[in-house]
Amino acid sequence: MKKTLLITCFMIAVLSCLLPGVHAAEGPVLLDRVVATVNDEVITWSELMNVIIIDGRQLLGGLTGEERENKIREAERPVLNNLIEMKLQIQEARRMNLDVNASEIDGAIEEIRTKYGLTEETLTNSLKAEGLTPEDYRARLADQILLQKVINFAVRNNVAVSDKEIQQYYADNIGEFDGGEKIRIRQIFFALPQDSSQKEVVEAKAREIAQRISSGEDFAKLAGEFSEDQSRAFGGDLGYISRGSALKEIEDAAAALNKGEVSSPFRSPAGLHIIKLEDRIEGGGIDKVRDKIRETLLQKAFEVRYREWKAGLREKAFIEIKL
Repeated sequence: MKKTLLITCFMIAVLSCLLPGVHAAEGPVLLDRVVATVNDEVITWSELMNVIIIDGRQLLGGLTGEERENKIREAERPVLNNLIEMKLQIQEARRMNLDVNASEIDGAIEEIRTKYGLTEETLTNSLKAEGLTPEDYRARLADQILLQKVINFAVRNNVAVSDKEIQQYYADNIGEFDGGEKIRIRQIFFALPQDSSQKEVVEAKAREIAQRISSGEDFAKLAGEFSEDQSRAFGGDLGYISRGSALKEIEDAAAALNKGEVSSPFRSPAGLHIIKLEDRIEGGGIDKVRDKIRETLLQKAFEVRYREWKAGLREKAFIEIKL
C-alpha cells in the first residue's frame, strides 16, 4: 500500500479540518482570514484550503495554473459546508460532556498500524510526508473518536427496527430473497485482444488497477473509468446474480471472497475480470435473511435520523459564512 495514500484517505476521514495551525504542504502561503463563524468558533481560510488540498490531491494532481485554481474554487463551498457540519457535531459532543482519553487514542493508532501493517517508523514517516506531526495526528484521531461517540449516543442508539418492519420488507422484496443463494458483485472487465502482444499490455493494465484498489482507491470509480462493459455506467455493479446465471469463472472467484473483498485479475472466455463481492444472500426463507434485513433497515433509519439531527443542530446554531 502506498503509505501517503493511506494517510491521505485516513486524514480525510478523521476531520482534518478541525485543528488549526496545520498548513498545506504545497502552494503559496496565503494571508489567513475567517471564512465562517460557527457559534463561538471560526473556520479559517487556511483550514479550508488544507482540507481541499488533502481531499482533492488526486483530483488536483497534474493540474497547474488557472485550471487548478478553478478546481479549488469549485470545491470551496461544498467543503466549507462539510466543515461547518463537522464543527457543529463536535460542539454538540462537548456540550454533552463527552470526551476522549489518551488510551482510546493509543488504541485507535494501534488498530490502524495493525490493519495496514505499519511500524511506528513507517507511520511517522507517512505523517511527515503529509506535513503532519504525531501530535497533529493524535488530535485528529481524538476528534474522530469524539464524533463517533456523539453520533452513537445522539442518533444510532435511538434507532430500532421491529419484527413487523422486517417481515414487511421481506414481503415487499421477496424477489430479492426467494430461491437459492444470490451474490451481488461489481466488476472491472477488460476484453482481451486477438494480438498476443497486446494481451500483455491489457494484463499489465489489469494488475495496475488491482494494485490501485488494494491501495485504497474506490472500486466503483475505477470501474466507471476503465471497465469495458456496460456495467461501467453503474460503477461496475452487476446487481444480484443467482447461482448458475453467471460465468463459472466469475462464480468460482466470488465463492472464494468474503463480503467487501476484491479478487485478483482472472480470465474467462469473455476476457479479463476483477470482481468485488458486495453482498451474499443465502436462500431458505426469512429466517436466513432476518439479520441482514434488520441491518439494512437499521442503516436506512440511521441515515434518516442522522440527517434530521444534523439539520436540527444547524437550525439552532449561529452560522455566518464569509466566503
